[in-house]
Order: sequence, then structure tokens, then C-alpha cells
Amino acid sequence: MPLDLKQWTETQPPAARALLAAAETELRIALQPIVDVHGGALYGLEALLRGHDAMGFAGPVALLDAAWELGVLQQVESLAHARAVAAFAALPNAATRRLFVNLDSRLVHGSDDSPLAGLTEALAAHGLPTTVLCVELSERQSILAAARFREVMAGLRQQGVRFAADDFGLGYSEMRLLFEGNVDYVKIDRLFIHGIAENPRQRLFVGHICGFAHVLGLRVVAEGIETEADFLTCRELGCDLAQGWFVARPTLNLEEVRTSYPQVAAAAGRERRNPENDAGLLRHAAEVLPTVLEEADVDQVFERFSDAPGLRCVPVLDPQGAPRGVVREADLRRYIYGRFGRDLLRNRAVDRRAGAFLSTCPVAEVSWPAEQVLELFAASPGAEGVLLTEGQRYLGMLSAAALLTLMNEVRLRSALDQNPLTRLPGNLAVAAHVAAAAVRSFQVRHLCYFDFDHFKPFNDRHGFRKGDRMITLFAEALRRHFPAEQGGFLGHIGGDDFFAGFNGLVGEALRQRLASLLRDFAETAAGLYTAEERAAGGIAAQDRDGRPRVFPLLRCSVALLELPGGEAACEPERLMTEIAGLKTEAKRSDAGLAWRTMQV
Repeated sequence: MPLDLKQWTETQPPAARALLAAAETELRIALQPIVDVHGGALYGLEALLRGHDAMGFAGPVALLDAAWELGVLQQVESLAHARAVAAFAALPNAATRRLFVNLDSRLVHGSDDSPLAGLTEALAAHGLPTTVLCVELSERQSILAAARFREVMAGLRQQGVRFAADDFGLGYSEMRLLFEGNVDYVKIDRLFIHGIAENPRQRLFVGHICGFAHVLGLRVVAEGIETEADFLTCRELGCDLAQGWFVARPTLNLEEVRTSYPQVAAAAGRERRNPENDAGLLRHAAEVLPTVLEEADVDQVFERFSDAPGLRCVPVLDPQGAPRGVVREADLRRYIYGRFGRDLLRNRAVDRRAGAFLSTCPVAEVSWPAEQVLELFAASPGAEGVLLTEGQRYLGMLSAAALLTLMNEVRLRSALDQNPLTRLPGNLAVAAHVAAAAVRSFQVRHLCYFDFDHFKPFNDRHGFRKGDRMITLFAEALRRHFPAEQGGFLGHIGGDDFFAGFNGLVGEALRQRLASLLRDFAETAAGLYTAEERAAGGIAAQDRDGRPRVFPLLRCSVALLELPGGEAACEPERLMTEIAGLKTEAKRSDAGLAWRTMQV
């Protein structure tokens, strides 16, 4: 039941009465927006305690610890929850948003009543469904150790409540929460988000968590984003939602809460790297299957299968239109064909909600590259397909058959652009990489243009077969010095022109690797000359003006253009112009290497 503090003031010790009285007077709730990373639309709000300083506490945690010691934690949390619901309910279209509230896990250990009973009743009093609620589970005290934990969660889930693993990365049992299907959101702690644009180890950690969460059909919230650089990096790594000062600070003034945040949309627009045809491919491949809400009676699921023979699964959505998973026809067969199946479903003790029959299904955003969607499906053995979303709302489903077709289209697109001699991506892929590099990024980027020196005399003297062999030798050396598993992009523009692009590498280390590549290739290339040509130091031939001269042994030169992180966007043509100027310098240099840091 909701807390009546006046009754408590007569039954509690003086210290507890003082704390409760102060909480009744001073406790406030600030709301902090959580937005979709792709367009900046408001997705939900987290309720945060304020007024603790006026009560003499350094922070909300200190207040809750004191309440626990005095035996009134349940009452303080109930008061905070009631005020959080009141603030949230005052927002326009509150029923279409999500309210994230924190739950101190010590309450699960203690009371025999549901620790959120007052909160769910407050939602009902304001005419809001419990499906708007997401409870954040903190690892400050291990919640999995509570004997009542699963019982409490099961009861709340039946009411449509969601759960999030809060401060992910700091606790001990979060991976169990994810693996056992006990949460719907992963909120990565700001410790791993702050400064992520400049920290490769943080990027590696967050990228792996995003991949794992998406396989399980979970959404990832990046907490504590303070800069555009960190926002763009989190978005690129696969985070679905963003929260932090870059979006908006917590506010007590509800008029400051917006339906969308233009700075987020603007940053996402400037960093739009994925080729538009991937979104077109995904939309075309997706099938809009009939859906049901998770609170719907299972009979609606039976109707969907009955109306569409051959349908293998039915996507299940929450009231906000986001996919929760699928109900598979195979899982309902025992109820359809079993001897006592229908009787079992008529039992009042059986949960008949569609959400009770959910199977996990990976979720992908339509703005993802097609290759990333295919990788997600490959990492999800047994999945019926991939649920496709746009702005976190259901768009359609990519079945296993559709994904196989999509894979063939992606491979065909790659094969059509692939150089037949070296099997490296060709002009279209190179142009796409340069266009992506031209977009503002907070990672350092390097563009490398390789060109053979003195290739024509060699090709004229030894013929196209040896000329092709020289080209394939360089492609092999390029792969050897920059293996695929280390990242980076390698391309073959055509003839003796090659391209490479790298993100996040240290410039000096890259220059050393390039110098090693050029030396390696020069030694290999010399082996294709005759002994006499090697002894003479080259090939005697006529230059373009018809004058005799000795052309030195073939080597490769490379123009290296560095784009510092944080530079503004520019036109791709400007990058190619800069590289063309560097090519001349590289050919004139003794080492065959010229580099420049570009300032936009």
C-alpha cells in the first residue's frame, strides 16, 4: 500500500521519524531523458532522487543507506516512487514512454510484500499501465542472492513490468541476469562510456556487450554520455539508447522534457555512414508478419496461425510497439495437438498471456549495415530470424530464408565490385570508405594510396603475365602486413593502384608498418627481374621523349593522409585531391612514403 508517513511518525524511533519527516518535506524527483540514438526521439525517462542535500546527505546512496539502518528504506523508496509516477504522469503521452526507476535490492531480501506494490498502485491511480515501468536492478548488493528474487520478478513480469541491469560492468552477477533472461535492458555504466572515443579498451568492452545483448534480443543504454564524441562512438558500437548530459541533464522542470532532442539527431545525421542501399535491402527483405501484444490472450496467437497457414512464428510487441520476441508455432503444438493441451490452457492457474510463451529473437535496427545483421543472425543459432526495428519500433521480420537471400545479394554486390585479379574490393567499396572517412568522426582515420613506380617499363619488357604476378605479389604483401583480423579496409582501385583505410591507429606505428611493407615488396619485386637487370639496377629502355635511360627496379610508393578525430566533415573529393598531391611527394621521396595531417 502507498506510504502514510503521518502514521509512521507515531510508531518509529526519533531518528527514523526525523528522516521520514525530512523526506516528506524535501524529497524531489528529477527526470532524465533516455533517447533513441538514431534520431534523438524520447524513449523514456529515469527517475532520480533529489533533495538529499537539504536532508544533510552527500548523495542519494547515503540517504538510502541511512534509511536502511533506521529500518525505513521501504517507506522512503515508496515515497520516491509515488513522486516519480506523479511527475512522469504529468508528461504528454506518458503511456507511450518508459519510466525507469531504481530498486534497492535490500528490499527484496526483507519484506514479505512486493517491494513495488505502492509503485504499481500509483501507476493505476494515474491511469497508466504497468507496462510503462522498467525497474533498474543495481549490483550494489547482489540481488541474485535474494531467495525471493525470481518470485518477485515473475510476479511483476506478469504485470508487464520490464527490468534493466543498471551500472552494467561494475557487479558480479550481471552476466547471469542477461543469460537467464531476467532483464530487458543493459545500462552500461558511465565508467566505460566517459572518454570512450579515445579509449580502445573501452570500445572493445562496449562493442562486445552490445553484440551479446543483441543476440539475446536486449536493448543497450549508454549511461553518462557527456560529449558528442562519446555519443557517436557508442552509436557506432551498437548502443540503442543514450542517456547523459549530451542529451539532457536531469530536470525538476517538466517543461524542459522534449519529445525529441535535435543535437542528437544532428550528430547522428552527420555521422550517417551506412550506405542507403543497405536500408533498402533490409526493408525489401523484411516481411511484415501479423503481431500480437504481449498482454494479449494466447487465443489471439492461435488465430494468427489459423489465419496464415505456414506461419512459423508471431512477433510479440510491447505497448510502445517494440518487439519483445516471438511465439513459435512449434512451441504451441502441444497445446493444439496434445491430449490435454486445451484443458491445460483453460486452467486459471496458467498464464495465458502471449508474453508467457515468448522465445528470444535477435533484434536489429534497419539503419545497420546488412553485414552486421547477417553476423547477428549467425551468432543466434536456432533463431527464427531477426526482428527488424526502426526507431526501436517493430518494422518487420527477416526470416531465415530472407536472410539467406540477403546474404546472396550482399555477396553478389561484393563480387561485382571485387577485382578479379586480387580478390580485393574495387572502386565502389573504396569510394564508400572514403565517403565514410569524410564524415565527422572522433576517431583518427588514415587513408593510404599505393602506386607502383616504374611499372610500365617492367610490364612492357616482361609482358602482362609477369605484370599481373607483380600486382598479385603486392596484394599478398598488403594482406600479410595488414591481416583482416586486425581490422582495416584494403582495396584495389585497378592496375597498379591500391588503397587502404584504417580507424583508430597510432600514426607513427602505422607509418612504421607501411615502411616495412614497402621494403618487403621491393625485395619480392626484385625477384621477378632477370639477373642482368638486377645487376644493372633496372631496365634499359626509352622514356616518353624517346631518350634512352635506365629505369630503376620497381617499388611501391604510398601517400598517407591522416584525419584527426573531431575534425568537421568535408567532401570526399577534397580527400582524394589531398591524396593526389601527396602521391607526387611520395614518388619523389627516397623511402617512397609521404604523409600529411589534414586540417579541415
